[in-house]
Amino acid sequence: MSDWIWSGNLNPAPAPNHLARFLLWIPGTYEQQLNYSTTLIFDEPSFKNGIQISGMLDRITRELVISLIAQKRHCWYSMNHHAALGKLTANKHRLSDEQFTQKWTNLTEFNKHREVYSRLELAVLTFAEAFCTNPKKYTESQYRELRAALAEDNSRRYPSEGLWLEQLKAARLAHAKSMLDSEAPENIEKIARQAAEAVKTNMPLEINERKVNGQIVELAYLCLQFVALTDVFTSLNVPDEDNFADIMVGVVPSTVIKRLNELNSQGPEGMEDLVPPPVRLPINEILNGKITVEPCVPKNSRIPLIPYEKSPDIDKGITFGGVQTGVYGWSEGFHLPTNLVYCLLHHPELARYEPPYSLPLLFNEDEWRNGVNTSGFTTRHLKEILIQRVFRVLRSRYGIEHHIANLYYVFLDEYGIDRSPRELRKNQSKKIRKKVLEKVDKLCVWLDDYDNAPLGTFTNLEKAALRWTDLILKSPHLSYKAEENLRKELDEQNHREIACGTRRLDKSGDISEADAMTRLVNSQIAELAMMVGHINGLGRCVTILRIPAEGPVQPIEGTEGPTGSIVPKLDKHGQVRFTGYLNKRPGLLEILKEIGISESVLTANELLLNPIISKKVQERLGRGAKSIHIPRSVSYKTAEF
Repeated sequence: MSDWIWSGNLNPAPAPNHLARFLLWIPGTYEQQLNYSTTLIFDEPSFKNGIQISGMLDRITRELVISLIAQKRHCWYSMNHHAALGKLTANKHRLSDEQFTQKWTNLTEFNKHREVYSRLELAVLTFAEAFCTNPKKYTESQYRELRAALAEDNSRRYPSEGLWLEQLKAARLAHAKSMLDSEAPENIEKIARQAAEAVKTNMPLEINERKVNGQIVELAYLCLQFVALTDVFTSLNVPDEDNFADIMVGVVPSTVIKRLNELNSQGPEGMEDLVPPPVRLPINEILNGKITVEPCVPKNSRIPLIPYEKSPDIDKGITFGGVQTGVYGWSEGFHLPTNLVYCLLHHPELARYEPPYSLPLLFNEDEWRNGVNTSGFTTRHLKEILIQRVFRVLRSRYGIEHHIANLYYVFLDEYGIDRSPRELRKNQSKKIRKKVLEKVDKLCVWLDDYDNAPLGTFTNLEKAALRWTDLILKSPHLSYKAEENLRKELDEQNHREIACGTRRLDKSGDISEADAMTRLVNSQIAELAMMVGHINGLGRCVTILRIPAEGPVQPIEGTEGPTGSIVPKLDKHGQVRFTGYLNKRPGLLEILKEIGISESVLTANELLLNPIISKKVQERLGRGAKSIHIPRSVSYKTAEF
């Protein structure tokens, strides 16, 4: 299926590819990747139930974004494949050979060749360049220009892309009114036709604004996907298919091929830094309680984040229903819609397809189908440690704060705490919970300097995986140097888990135990590489879009009573006043405190996310300060996303 879909309907024949062969190692992820990646990359403008659902950005612009990220990161596979796909797309959309050549050969220095690109292309490439290097450097003025350029282009395209839908709505409404008025059949048709013809060709501001929000989300997730894929292709050294050189020569202009060969030959040399500048933490002083920084919740998201609970339905429930996979799956069974959910609502197809894609990659455990292990190859324990490390290298507030909760829950789960069924006696649970929390507190703070952590903080496997992950993030061409040791540590851990009965080995296909063990490690490496890449992209996405933490909500107006219930605020008729929310749920910071996450961890998080405060703290320590406390009112002023 992917052989047809991932050629973008540009080539009337199947195109066997190494991306699909790679994903065969992680079948559960592969199954969901098809819909998720196709809607992001290949959809032309698509509509359902009265709204646009995908294909928000034009295809040439998307191919430029993909090739920029590939070229900036010197990713052989993506550079070559999306030069070919880009050229086929350019042919379809009537871009000349000269225009294509100019755009693709000048991508890495597009700002020096502004005459080659449209206003929209320049704005989109500026976004993508910041996204794939340091999303924190993306400015408000750049974002305003992006929105303006998108709105201008939307207005230009509207008569040929979106006007028809508004004409249909107008004609159907007029048709319905005419029938209610008992008009003669011949008059009904005439009135409906006149209503359609009367629709103005100028794009309404509300529709344009809604589309711009969808385009921003589509652009961010497109960048996310190709940060992820370039990480995978480069770190695992995925080569072109045997026949691909011939395809390139037959499709791509020689000048473009020459430029790509130059970039490919450089390997890791000549690339910009791929992550934001680091912040060094005074770890011992934090753990000793010498420094406390109150956590804060910066606001001002770059896109509207409107709860679906308080919004009118937009497409007969398909988008709101589809995203529930994320609402419940990401919170492991609770109705806990997050701001990431509200972000996805701007792009209906992503709202349907991104959550099911993320679950087998990040969350699912013990997934087997027809006797075959399809996902959950790696333990949640190791995954959450690596996820937290990725977010901390990126200094991504939303990622750090949300997945630190997952990290604590996973460790508590291992001791039977907070996981159903709860089989430990209450006094045992309380005692062990304190022990587990202390262990995870220490691990979290030392994640920022794991090589110098006290003995026993991390296992050999965790250290091997952390070193490999850091190379993928910062210099993916060199990650192979850490892969052999990671494979060894994974294999040893797998043998221990199988021996004690906590892991089932997949020997489907009547293979030997030795071959099954090798296959398991291959699947684990594939799963971890895809996961690290996805989280690398996600951390950048929530940073550049400035997605904040959630606050507390409740279903009716009122104050919290002594038992945790709500003392309602009644209206003039003595009745409760509904807020629109479906349940009572705490804000994210309240959740972190309820878990029992220590002040030391919250302080480390805030210093990592607030370089200005962190620098001032270091200066005060250098002057001999014995105790430092930074209140929320101060940390908020310079907090980063």
